[in-house]
Amino acid sequence: HQTVKMVKERLKPECGTEELLSILSDAEEYTDLPVRHNEDHMNSELAKCLPFESNPHSFDSPHTKAHLLLQAHLSRTMLPCPDYDTDTKTVLDQALRVCQAMLDVAANQGWLVTVLNISNLVQMVVQGRWLKDSSLLTVPNIELHHLHIFRKWSSGIKGPRAGCHGFIECLPELIHACGGKDHVFSSMMENELPAAKMKQAWNFLSRLPVIDVGLSVKGWWDDSVEGHGELAITTLTSDKRDDNRWIRLHADQEYVLQVSLQRVHAGFHKGKQDSHAVTPRFPKLKDEGWFLILGEVDKRELIALKRVGYIRNHHVVSISFYTPEVPGRYIYTLYFMSDCYLGLDQQYDIHLNVTPASISAQVNEEVSDALTDLKVQ
Repeated sequence: HQTVKMVKERLKPECGTEELLSILSDAEEYTDLPVRHNEDHMNSELAKCLPFESNPHSFDSPHTKAHLLLQAHLSRTMLPCPDYDTDTKTVLDQALRVCQAMLDVAANQGWLVTVLNISNLVQMVVQGRWLKDSSLLTVPNIELHHLHIFRKWSSGIKGPRAGCHGFIECLPELIHACGGKDHVFSSMMENELPAAKMKQAWNFLSRLPVIDVGLSVKGWWDDSVEGHGELAITTLTSDKRDDNRWIRLHADQEYVLQVSLQRVHAGFHKGKQDSHAVTPRFPKLKDEGWFLILGEVDKRELIALKRVGYIRNHHVVSISFYTPEVPGRYIYTLYFMSDCYLGLDQQYDIHLNVTPASISAQVNEEVSDALTDLKVQ
């Protein structure tokens, strides 16, 4: 497949948004995007309003046009004519499939930075905003000039998770401050939005997923009764110097990270649950889904990538990994990222104190593997 070949040639260990957009636009899927009579002039005018430069000699190229339309979609720029609206739909229709191919290639290479940036690009394409924009701007009808209003309201979040200012700066803080009550949101926006627009905004906000993450590690410890065991990992932010943070695992052993995902139903959304994401700027229906990404930031290395579908109530995902061969202290980071919303990502550091490999653990593992093989036969 031409696109996969091109992606393999051009992806690098640390691609940023600009490079990724350029690779996405050059996909084979966009070769037939129409560039009509005189549109090269319109493209050159449109390019002046957009953040990333295009090749000035290629305004008659379908790939340059795709690049401009994607940027215009993320910048919410006015398009010069109705044809361009239709063409944007065509571009967006293919975009997620190409991003998927890009993600597969980057994951196979173990490139953590590129994998995280592609996941963010997917969110941007679906919501029609840049990652650098405030996530509050993904709420329908909320514009830049409204952001100061949220600064007057406390997010109501206490403890280490509260933002440094205590006022509302991002979507999770707004969700928390509203507590599922539309009248709280209405009182924030009362003089700013007419009723119909307020309703659209609340419909989006009230359907955003709130997911609680719980973590534990399963595996073998040579000093535990029966050998096998499970250790809970705290998901609260605390001090690296706190020795209780560091979980002791044996070197060069396979362990399983159990990720428990629990949807929090605060009675936000009345009516039956719907697995579709709320995507007012995206032309296709899209199911809500998630990426679980385990990486070692120091080495910029991806350890595992798992896709998770719609979480109706409770879902447990197992991610197996091998500990490093060299004993020492390592920090792995788990990223829980939406594949359709900006601003809802969560990340957790997992502090590993890797101790010398235990012979008994490995022997036991090999014996249990051998028994499993016997059963399989």
